Amino acid sequence: MRLLHTGDWHLGKRLYGADRTAEAEAALAEVVALAEAERVDAVLVSGDLLDRRLVDSAALGACLRALEGLAAVAPVLAVAGNHDDPDLWTHLAPHLAGSRIHVAGRVRPAPEAVVSVPTEAGPLHAALLPWPEPARMALDAGASVQDARLRYADRVAAVLEGYAAEAVARRRERGGAAVLLGHLMVERALAGGGERELTMGVTYTISSSSLPVDLDYVALGHVHRPQTIPGLAAAGRYAGSPIALDFSEDDHAKTVCLAEIAGDRTTHREVPLSASRPLVRLRGTLDELAALASAHPGAWFACEVELDAPVPDLVRRVRELVPRALRVESRYPAPLEVPAVAPAPGGADGEGPALADLYAEWHRVQDRRLGDAQAAAFAAALAGAEAAADPDAGD
Repeated sequence: MRLLHTGDWHLGKRLYGADRTAEAEAALAEVVALAEAERVDAVLVSGDLLDRRLVDSAALGACLRALEGLAAVAPVLAVAGNHDDPDLWTHLAPHLAGSRIHVAGRVRPAPEAVVSVPTEAGPLHAALLPWPEPARMALDAGASVQDARLRYADRVAAVLEGYAAEAVARRRERGGAAVLLGHLMVERALAGGGERELTMGVTYTISSSSLPVDLDYVALGHVHRPQTIPGLAAAGRYAGSPIALDFSEDDHAKTVCLAEIAGDRTTHREVPLSASRPLVRLRGTLDELAALASAHPGAWFACEVELDAPVPDLVRRVRELVPRALRVESRYPAPLEVPAVAPAPGGADGEGPALADLYAEWHRVQDRRLGDAQAAAFAAALAGAEAAADPDAGD
């Protein structure tokens, strides 16, 4: 049995105001074409189909067209993610089921949550686990943060155990394959940028030891970087998002996963997607930006501009040079460390350098010339300040 695993579409998401609907639709059309070319037996969509719970009609339309395109190739099984409105998908589910699109909006009892569908390669028993919302996991009021995390993990683990038992029982009785499709955060998964481990100060995670090991495949969504699941003994992974959703994702490819189940062995491979514009970070002077951008035709850019002093209307000037610059930030040289100044003879009571000497030294470090008139003005201001602080000094 051959499965195509995708997810985290986030349709409707804007990037610094840029509408990327056309890119997302092109990427999903690429996924549909891949499903046809690979003659897959089923498609698994692991949540966050839309970017916001406040539904955008254009994004929903694009999502439904993509689901229908995939269902024309093979049965589609999908779950709602934390960005999706669970009630929306719960109400849509009965209307989509007749089109071979099976969607779970909320966590349900195991007999209802496991969906068995016929495929060209035999029956597929899929346990559908949408995002387990902490508010609905019966966490006790007044529990500490640590207790809430542990109880959430324990209760999700109990749900997973029941789902796996149901799917495996059906596989034993009817043959075919048993899989888990879920939108979950597993500890130690790498965030979109890939440079740090994501343990979710967002709090609610589960251990990989909670994931069933007796299923043929575990298809997860929630993390945008494609990756295997840390510490999982069974075959399974995060599919990642089909387009880069943020500039933190500029350093890794976008893919879908093809999983092949043969008997008790499952293999999987990543297939790259290329329909969307890449996201690229540039850093240089104003004079360098256009040349740097020319090496990445068609990309969206985040530009860090190296400046010695503020430049009026910087964003407009950058976008004249790099029309697809979505984010513009100024970068100035790090301040020089002022070296220690030896005590000067003019210091008060020999305690340290005089303020006039420190003022002159600051100008030197800043590579500026302290003129005689400016030095005299500083001395006069300093004398006035000292007189104001000690009115009896002149008596």
